[in-house]
Amino acid sequence: MDKKVVRVLFNGDSTTDVGRARPIGDGFGKMGDSYLANIFCMTWADHPDNNIRYFNAAVSGDTTTKLLARFDEDVTPYEPDYVFFLIGINDCWRRYDCPLTPSSATTPEQYRKNMQTCIDKTKAIGAVPTLISPFFFELNKQDAMRHDCDECNDILRDLAEKNGIDFIDVQSRIDWYLENGGNYCLLGNDRVHPSAVCKSLIAQYIYNHPAFRKIFNEQ
Repeated sequence: MDKKVVRVLFNGDSTTDVGRARPIGDGFGKMGDSYLANIFCMTWADHPDNNIRYFNAAVSGDTTTKLLARFDEDVTPYEPDYVFFLIGINDCWRRYDCPLTPSSATTPEQYRKNMQTCIDKTKAIGAVPTLISPFFFELNKQDAMRHDCDECNDILRDLAEKNGIDFIDVQSRIDWYLENGGNYCLLGNDRVHPSAVCKSLIAQYIYNHPAFRKIFNEQ
């Protein structure tokens, strides 16, 4: 009997997009060059007979508002079994790089509302939502961007608990790396976009996380 194909979709911003194919990143050579490409290769290296089909639907520059607006076009048609959301850093960043257009920023309250709607819409199509923390390469929690990023992650952590879903705290793994002698320059040059080293760090953490390993139970 043929094994059921397990459809796993990642959605987010530039940290996941990284040149993925349009209209959807799907298959060898089309996933882009993010941590997800690493996860894709790790899956095939570890499980040559796997039945997992990955999709990359991330769009660079997206906030949660923009991501939510394209949900019906970029998520629903691919009938995913699992949807992983890594989104939020632009919701923070727009507060600082677009000071003359405050409407482009997202308040914490709007971020919470948008993410709850993403969760609800994912469950409504029969998929399992998982939240992944946005991240910022900075240990100083008094830094404005780090503070705002932590605020987003507190919201995601709370939403995960209230909705009975998983939260993967990538920020904590990046903090671990820096606290144990890791070099900021090896993570990325703008404290947001991952280098090759950082992509490996993120991919390993997600790939080995219990929330992600659930997928392999369907093998």
